[in-house]
Amino acid sequence: MIHRSLVLRERITAIVGAALLLLLVGASYYYSVQTRIEALKYVPSETSPDFTARRVTLTDFDERGVATARLSASTMEHFSDERMRATDASYHSLDPAKPQLALTGDRAWSNDSLETVELEGNVQLSRAPFKDEPDLFFTTEYIKGYLDTYRFETDRKVYMRRGIDTTEASNGMKYDNILHTVELDGSVVSVFHPNAQSTDTSANAAQK
Repeated sequence: MIHRSLVLRERITAIVGAALLLLLVGASYYYSVQTRIEALKYVPSETSPDFTARRVTLTDFDERGVATARLSASTMEHFSDERMRATDASYHSLDPAKPQLALTGDRAWSNDSLETVELEGNVQLSRAPFKDEPDLFFTTEYIKGYLDTYRFETDRKVYMRRGIDTTEASNGMKYDNILHTVELDGSVVSVFHPNAQSTDTSANAAQK
């Protein structure tokens, strides 16, 4: 009986010792990992995006919670310095108080948190009919847009259609969607249709 009691006591002592040893090893590993994690620091890279996304849609709202614009893209990269890159990009204005705009291009980028956006490759800019004005359409290979003021400009060859009247300009254009004005630069060639009810009063061609 005394022998069994001694054996049982030795086993209990061994089990307790093993448990304490495992606890010590586990605690040492935990603090080692925690020390390594705390030593890590995130250093933003100017060449690597801080996030990427596919089939993304961003919607902008005003202070009343009303949607004012929507930006979509097949792929998008955002960088820590507020730069953005996108492919198959499209921008649509949603403010009912302003002429509705649609802007698309193969590639898009912004270097100032979308205050301005630049598009390249098969760029199309269209404005829906507004009040007594017909629809307006531009196509070019590059365009820069100032989204806060609804102004757009390009220094590339541009084709414009206003209603059924068409115009081409070799050195670009400047379009203001608020003032409803267009300035065309370079060799400007227009084709007007006399029977059309629309007139060309909002297109100012500045040939240079």
